[in-house]
Amino acid sequence: MPGQKQNLLNHIDAVEIAKRQDVNDLRAFVLKNPLKLSREILQLVANQITFNQIISHKIPAWAKYSEIIAPEKVSLEQSSSEWTAKYKSDYVSGKLGADLTGGLGVDAFFLSQKFERYIHNEPNGNLSEIVAFNFKKMGKENISFTQLPAEEFPITDAIDFLYLDPSRRDLNNRKMVGIQDCSPDLSTMIEDMVAPNRTIMVKYSPMLDIKAGIMLLKYVHQVLILSEKNEVKELVFIIRNSKIEFPEIKCVNLKSNGTTQEFSFDFSKETNAAVSYSEPKAYIYEPNAAIMKAGAFKSVSAYFGLEKIAANSHLYTSEKIVNLFPGRTFLVSKVLAYDKKNLVAENLTGKANIAVRNFPFSAEEIKKQLKWQDGGENYLFFTENSFKKKIVIFCKKIQ
Repeated sequence: MPGQKQNLLNHIDAVEIAKRQDVNDLRAFVLKNPLKLSREILQLVANQITFNQIISHKIPAWAKYSEIIAPEKVSLEQSSSEWTAKYKSDYVSGKLGADLTGGLGVDAFFLSQKFERYIHNEPNGNLSEIVAFNFKKMGKENISFTQLPAEEFPITDAIDFLYLDPSRRDLNNRKMVGIQDCSPDLSTMIEDMVAPNRTIMVKYSPMLDIKAGIMLLKYVHQVLILSEKNEVKELVFIIRNSKIEFPEIKCVNLKSNGTTQEFSFDFSKETNAAVSYSEPKAYIYEPNAAIMKAGAFKSVSAYFGLEKIAANSHLYTSEKIVNLFPGRTFLVSKVLAYDKKNLVAENLTGKANIAVRNFPFSAEEIKKQLKWQDGGENYLFFTENSFKKKIVIFCKKIQ
């Protein structure tokens, strides 16, 4: 189409201009417009500069290709990171795969490496053209491109694998969470998608209720909760052509040092797990964000042989250190009853790393009350014990 072609040419011009700019202050560059660019090209150049900066850490494998085009900002915001895309690719392989909601193409780029042929389907024609251009520049030769609504994509028997990342924004650009509010609504499509020897993988918002997702998608075999640096990024549902009562829930966290924490359970184990309670002992354990999202509160206690401090604190304790706990581990130095005067006297530096668990005040409110700042070596957990007594646990973080 002529309009799409001109749009692509404008983007290519913006790439070349952005390559020649050394911009430290993007806002100043836009306001001054030193190259006297048209408003349209200036916006594309500014977007390209931002894109180049972000992919250097979000998608580092792409950063070496200086000619790839930036899409609209929202496409990059909603895309997977290189790490999550690579992690998902370990679960699939086959002859023909298809991404029905292709977007920027990060998932397609890495998932396609496990297939002989792959289809990137994106109904937004301009975005599809940009992705096709970028993939050609990056030497991806086993991918073809279509521009159909996901609901109209012809799912043939030859397709081994389907990937979807339903749009989580409505017509007014408001963020949506529920499966039935996303587009496409897979709760109405799933029966026609499942087939023998086919795997379906669906990415949803971290805010989605996992049990509701399992119920609506019907054929879920596994749920991946993918976190980076203790922030949940994606919920991924893996679907096959059979129903199981209790799918595996796998909690994954990529730490800042590049190592990965993993913990698996299912909801039946969580229901039946036995838990005991104790006052804080020598060590305190704080589960990572993936486990907190999953609600594996009793399962993690039972698996690692830990006691909980209280039913709703979600902090765990032991006398001897437990290695490989999926979260943070702390050495306890003291435990005090919550009392403002005593706390001011205890913390002579005026600094602390504060966390609250099942406590009436937020961390910010506590810092304001005590006139403390963030930082230092002390980690303080404000929480309740099993007798509902408010306590403060003084700790040192164990690397």
